Amino acid sequence: MKKFAQILLLSTFSFPAFAQDDQMPWQDDASFAALSDTASSITGDISLTGDEQEKTLTTAGGTEISLDFVEDRSSGWNLSDPEVWPGAVFAIDEDPGPLENGNTLCGDGPATYLVFTPLDDEIAGSILQIAVFAGAAPENIDSNGLCGTLNYALE
Repeated sequence: MKKFAQILLLSTFSFPAFAQDDQMPWQDDASFAALSDTASSITGDISLTGDEQEKTLTTAGGTEISLDFVEDRSSGWNLSDPEVWPGAVFAIDEDPGPLENGNTLCGDGPATYLVFTPLDDEIAGSILQIAVFAGAAPENIDSNGLCGTLNYALE
């Protein structure tokens, strides 16, 4: 019985704070404060609105980016942690071009997908990571076409 209790205790602490069945932060209309310098310089604070299939990401400057839900995909979405995290893949209807400070989501090329992932960071706490991809739909953070990641505070 003691060994079972140890295994149960270890399994409780070895998974991300967000279980697959939990409500994900992007599922409801919400606003998120830019946490990383990258997020601040490209989008600033953002809001997400819409239903489960179609979302609108609005940047601090008012640019609206239309997104279409592709799939939920639990995978290795964290650059610094190979653990499997829940994620939602969204296709970008049309690359928005220059955003805050003239910066773009994906350098010179068009961004085609965003992946929303809730992560736990030892320093920043709970964050919403948005991974930006160009090209084909990503399988994980190591997929070809990763343009960068943007981090926002989960309150």
